[in-house]
Amino acid sequence: MKQIIFLRHAETKMNKEGRFCGRRDVEISEEGRKQAKKMREIFKEYQFDAIYCSPLKRTKQTLEAIFPNRKFIKEDGFTEIGLGEWEGLKKENVNQKLRKAFQQGNYTPPHGESYEDVKIRVKNIIETIFATYPDGSVILVCTSNGIMRTIKRIYDIKNEKMMSGNLEYFSLKREA
Repeated sequence: MKQIIFLRHAETKMNKEGRFCGRRDVEISEEGRKQAKKMREIFKEYQFDAIYCSPLKRTKQTLEAIFPNRKFIKEDGFTEIGLGEWEGLKKENVNQKLRKAFQQGNYTPPHGESYEDVKIRVKNIIETIFATYPDGSVILVCTSNGIMRTIKRIYDIKNEKMMSGNLEYFSLKREA
């Protein structure tokens, strides 16, 4: 069996402020860094065959706090959803019906990336990772809430809540 563990990045200032971040390349907060360091204990039992992150600073910085001496593979396919005109806005300041529709994959913010486009790129890279590594491999991917929500939809992961908090994680397993 092969396993990919998906981890949401640590807290950013925009997360704390309740803002949409999207593709803005923001750093994790000091509190996020402290919280990520605590994840060392959780992940010390794993022998990861590879660790991936999106090209955004927040995912790399999260992994650096957890695994200070590891190298990571940057993968564009795990970059957060482009939120267009919503990026930087407080979540409470957008139409809440549209926000809910967006969270369900049924709405694209103006100039944002569609759910279908995100679904295709995310599924392609996950399937490539599963095809690349041998049976028994354990892979870690640090990404963002929108990508994790998309993965849960694609692979019909029902036992997890759709929205992921900072540093929450879940796994996807595949028989060889």
